Amino acid sequence: MIDAGGLAYYFVTGRVNGIGRTTMELIQALAARAGELPFEVMLYSQNMKGIGGRNLHTPFRCRHLYLPDRPQVNRLLACTPVKEWFTGYDLLHIPSNFAYVHRPDRCVVTIHDAMFFSYPEKFLNHDFARENYPKLAQKARAIITCSENSKREIAQYMDVPHERIFVTPWGVDHGLFKPRPVSAHGLTGGRPYFLSVSCDIGRKNTIAVLEAYEIFLKQNPEHDLVLVWGNPPEEIKSRFTSGKFSGKVHFPDRRLDNEQLAQLYSDATATFFPSRYEGFGLPILESMASGTPVVTCQNSSLPEVGGDAAVYVDPDDIAGMSEWMEKFENRSIDMEQLRQKSISQAAKFTWENCAAKTIEVYRSCLGV
Repeated sequence: MIDAGGLAYYFVTGRVNGIGRTTMELIQALAARAGELPFEVMLYSQNMKGIGGRNLHTPFRCRHLYLPDRPQVNRLLACTPVKEWFTGYDLLHIPSNFAYVHRPDRCVVTIHDAMFFSYPEKFLNHDFARENYPKLAQKARAIITCSENSKREIAQYMDVPHERIFVTPWGVDHGLFKPRPVSAHGLTGGRPYFLSVSCDIGRKNTIAVLEAYEIFLKQNPEHDLVLVWGNPPEEIKSRFTSGKFSGKVHFPDRRLDNEQLAQLYSDATATFFPSRYEGFGLPILESMASGTPVVTCQNSSLPEVGGDAAVYVDPDDIAGMSEWMEKFENRSIDMEQLRQKSISQAAKFTWENCAAKTIEVYRSCLGV
């Protein structure tokens, strides 16, 4: 049984975060192989609206518990085998780092990273994660994670044996993120641009991209800068959209759908993703699959995803990022070679492969 409750937010709002996206893609990839699986898959959800696994329209059976999906309720549920009685599952997959459960020994838990130990951020409620995630991880039958770096950190910080941690790298939707015909560049008025996706003022290090672009602006370049930033601080937005930045730095003022995001990637000259820490780094794959080179950093899991196709800079090397903007601007590098290397690297990551590795974990845990 897979806990698909985390997808309710997507079906209510139309927006999905990284964990929600990976859960949805995994379930759909498993559904494509439903006829050959040596076990039955059930999707579980819990909320008062009745939204959950059934909304995915897969061939899998779905069970929904009409109770609030809140910590107080879930802690009470975990005191008794209610979920076991209600569903009859043999193995529960929790794809979202943590859940309150009655039988941890009958669970597979996907822990996406150990950032709450190695790169804690207060606004992400990492105090709770440090206290509670290891307790579940140590009792679970198996742990799934998305990179070798995350596996090392989970073993180190949570005291889980390496042999109980399985790496199943995430994939990318190659039908969506792919080289596309050039659009009209509506945001930039037809000018070329650099792109930054998944922005914030913390570990994503987006300020470094803006500061690098500020240096680059001294050359009066053709390239603009587009930042996909859901809710940028007003002081950041006002600072980097006025004066010398006016008409050059763009913050899309509404949520982009998947097609719009894919087109933005494909049209960009390069994507800048100088994160200080990632459990995986989906924007790298999305950009590379679109045929757009990526400038990123050689830390955490990022080299596993970028391979030898990415351009690597130090996250504090503002001048270095600016120099790469200049190289892209002047076409002083072999763009076609970078483009082909990017596409080839992204091709190594598919949701079909992720599903195949996940099936092997299920097999092992079920003794099938």
